[in-house]
Amino acid sequence: MLKFGPVDVVVLAAGEPHFDGSILAELERAAETGVIRVLDAMLLLKDDDGQCWRVDLEDLSEEQKTALVFIETGTRGLFDSDDAGVLFEGMVPGSAVVALAIEHRWAIDLVNAVYNAGVELAFQFRVPAVVVDEAYASLAANA
Repeated sequence: MLKFGPVDVVVLAAGEPHFDGSILAELERAAETGVIRVLDAMLLLKDDDGQCWRVDLEDLSEEQKTALVFIETGTRGLFDSDDAGVLFEGMVPGSAVVALAIEHRWAIDLVNAVYNAGVELAFQFRVPAVVVDEAYASLAANA
């Protein structure tokens, strides 16, 4: 029996970042309900001069750490300097990137049921929400 659900690595890019806490609030809400578990997070910044900065969760103030208690402490460190280096290469000056490792806890029982039935995952891909919205809007417009 599997103990963990599938994990997505999500990279969010902001050309002109203006983080207001809403992303953290939604991640915390989903983690508190048990739908997901945030395994790790990494924040990268590139200033206007091209200088790169990696904000390490362990280097945050106690107040900032309190806002991130929903990120598991035992799984922090999944992202390393090599990951940061790859992401820095694609960043433009004045931008920010947030990388998240998110476990889908809701899927654990489903995955176990699939494996117990002798079934193997043959293929998987994710359709971004924006594409889904556009597809439904197109269907509605053509109906």
